Amino acid sequence: MLILFFDTYIVSGVGSKGGTYSDTNRELTLSNFRNNLEAYKWQEKIDVVKYTLVSYSKIKWDKVIIRYECEDTNQNSEFKSFCESIFPMAKIVNERSATAAQYVSALNSINEPDDSWIFFSPNNDHPYIAHPDDITRTVAIADKFSKEYTDHKVSVRYSHFTEYMNDNRFVDPKWGYYYNIFKKILFEDTEVIVTKTPKTAYDSIMIQRLGHLKEIFSNTKNKGRVIRIEDTEFYLSRDNKTILIAPKIELCRHYDSSTPIINKVPPLFIPNGFFENEIKLRYCYDNYLDGWVNINPLKHNIDKNNDLLMLLDDIPFFWKDRISKIDINPNGPQNLNRTELVYYNNILNPWANRSIIHNIVRSSYLYLKTLPRELLASLFIKLGVFEKARNIKNRIL
Repeated sequence: MLILFFDTYIVSGVGSKGGTYSDTNRELTLSNFRNNLEAYKWQEKIDVVKYTLVSYSKIKWDKVIIRYECEDTNQNSEFKSFCESIFPMAKIVNERSATAAQYVSALNSINEPDDSWIFFSPNNDHPYIAHPDDITRTVAIADKFSKEYTDHKVSVRYSHFTEYMNDNRFVDPKWGYYYNIFKKILFEDTEVIVTKTPKTAYDSIMIQRLGHLKEIFSNTKNKGRVIRIEDTEFYLSRDNKTILIAPKIELCRHYDSSTPIINKVPPLFIPNGFFENEIKLRYCYDNYLDGWVNINPLKHNIDKNNDLLMLLDDIPFFWKDRISKIDINPNGPQNLNRTELVYYNNILNPWANRSIIHNIVRSSYLYLKTLPRELLASLFIKLGVFEKARNIKNRIL
C-alpha cells in the first residue's frame, strides 16, 4: 500500500518569501535564474504547491491525505477546492502538523497497517517528474528488502537525485559530504542502489513505513515545534539498522534545485498555460519564441534562448495531458543518445571533471578527519553514556 501524506504550511508571496533560504548566496544563485529568465520567473508559492500536487495526482495512490494551512487564510477555501478537483477521494484537512503529537494523531487517523508505505511530504515543492510506474517499481523493491531485512528500517529517497547518486562509494565525488554519512553499498542493479550507513539521515524526502513514522514522532523528546523529522533527535541518529533505497531514475526534483549544482541541474518552472491546459512546446529550434517552452537538447546551457535541454520524451510526465501544441523542427536531429548529451551527464554527475584521484584524496581526508570522533561516539553508545546523559537531563528538566 502506497499513501500520499502531504502535511504543509503554504506561505504567501513570491521570491524569497516563496521559499526558505538559509543564506544570501543561495538566494542570489537562485535569483540568477528566476530574475533573468522569463520561463523560470518567480511564482506565487501557492501556485508552486498546486503544481507539485498536480504532479502527485498522476501516481496511483491507495490513499491520499492532504493537511494544510495557508498563511493567507483567504486562500484556504480555494485551495481546498483545487485539491478536491485533482484528488476527489482524498481526505483534506485545513490543519497542518506543527508538533510531534499532532503528527502522531494525523498518522493514526490514516487507519492502515503499519507496513503501509508513506510518501511523507511536509515539503510542498518537490514535484514528481518521472513516469508513475517508476515509483511503483521502486516501492516494490523497498518492500522486498524490508521483508528480507526485518530488523532494519527501510526507506526510499525520492528527491535530490544528483546528490544521492554521487555519495555511495569511496571514489564518488560527494562520499560523506552529507553530515559525514559514509554509505556502504549492499546491493546495486540497473534500477536501484541499496546502501547502509552507521548514521541515518531521516530527512523529509523519503518514503517510509507508517509504523516507523509513528515510532519517530511518538518517541521524540521534543515537545515543542516539530514540522519535519529533522526536528527530532532521530535525525542523524547513530542507528545502523537502516537501509536506504536510491532509485536510479529521478523521481522528484526540488523546485528550486540545489545551490551548489544549480547551473548544471536547473530548478523547475511552471510553463505558460499549465493550469489552462495550454502548454506549447517548440523542439530543436535555434531561435526563441515567447509563450512557448523552447527545448533544445543539443545546447549546453539554459539561457535566454533555451528553456529546457532534455529530449522531448523526457519532459515531466505530468505535463503531457496539458499540452495543446508541439512544434518539432523538421530539420532537427534524429535519434539523439542521452549518454552523449551534456544535460543528462550533468544530472548524473556534475562533478565528472574531477579525477578519481581527486575523489579518493577528498574521501580519505574527510573519512580520516571524522574517524576518531565516530569511533569515540560508537564507544559511548556501547557504554550507554549518551543514554545515561539523556536520563539525567530528563530528571533535571
